[in-house]
Amino acid sequence: MREIDQEKLGAFIKQTGGMVAAGFNCVTSVLGDRLGLFSELADLGPSSSEALAASLGLHERWVREWLHQQVCIGQVDYDAQTQHFSLSPEAQAVLVDQDHPAFLMGAYDSAVAVVPAMEKLETAFRTGIGMDYDEHGASCACGIERMGAFTKRHRLVPEILPLLPSMEEKLFRGAQVADVGCGGALSTIAMAQAFPRSEFVGYDTSSHALARARANIAEAGVENVRLSDPLQEPLPEYPFFDLITTFDVIHDTPYPARLMQDIYRALKDDGYWLCEDIKGFESFDENRLHHPIAALLYGFSVTICMSAGLSEADGAGLGTLGFTKDLAQKMGQAAGFSGFQQLALDNPMNNYYTFSR
Repeated sequence: MREIDQEKLGAFIKQTGGMVAAGFNCVTSVLGDRLGLFSELADLGPSSSEALAASLGLHERWVREWLHQQVCIGQVDYDAQTQHFSLSPEAQAVLVDQDHPAFLMGAYDSAVAVVPAMEKLETAFRTGIGMDYDEHGASCACGIERMGAFTKRHRLVPEILPLLPSMEEKLFRGAQVADVGCGGALSTIAMAQAFPRSEFVGYDTSSHALARARANIAEAGVENVRLSDPLQEPLPEYPFFDLITTFDVIHDTPYPARLMQDIYRALKDDGYWLCEDIKGFESFDENRLHHPIAALLYGFSVTICMSAGLSEADGAGLGTLGFTKDLAQKMGQAAGFSGFQQLALDNPMNNYYTFSR
């Protein structure tokens, strides 16, 4: 063993302690969300632990300790003179405001949801077989739904769909649309509300996601959407849909090449496949050196995304950062698509591609 550099050792201990603190913070942040602590603190403004606890009907001692942890982790502000706690506008955007593009509470949901899976993941390292989404439980599906909500609710219809030639006109007239891997159907609902003459099918293999989708559809009151499990009702094997969408789906599926071929067969000659997937570089070295959240995304990959992609023995296991632009174009051509384009759309997390026959 090489001689230990004490200065480097101290720095590594500090780094490791921070990572452990961040792990605990996933749990305390989800508690803050579920108990309404973040949102109530945002509404109240600078408050004492007594005032915050009383406003929510919670036990003050627990609330006080939670606030102390949140201050030390840097998510809640503290005024030592008044001994009051507050939430900054930036923290409110990230932790409370679901309609803000910076909202990230869903990431905490997902992180907490995968903790019980550690024993299964330990087995996966030995067998090579990962876990599908349903094995993580309903909280994981909910967390992922919340993470992608802003773009689906606020950017898909006004910003993204207009980039597809003639598609808005078709949708206004009445088109057939498939939202493959629809999750909680937020994208499906947004399109269905905007284009009531069109008909939408949300496909998903996750029972938890389909349950979320049914609840969201009922709440939205849309009647031009139906749901389907493609294991029971596959995509049609002939050109039927004017538009097919996938939002952060391809890198997760065990059989991406097969799914892309299925999409190709089900798409009309003048139709488009709109594909959203994780933004990444073409190599690990580029990701580690230049991707600002590479550590987060590789963490997602080991616990959720690559695990899902390897949930079958012969799964592709692309991983969260595995479906790069070059691979998307290459696999699209192999599936039969002749047209490929990356849309000029600014998004910190995702790239957007269109495929055509």
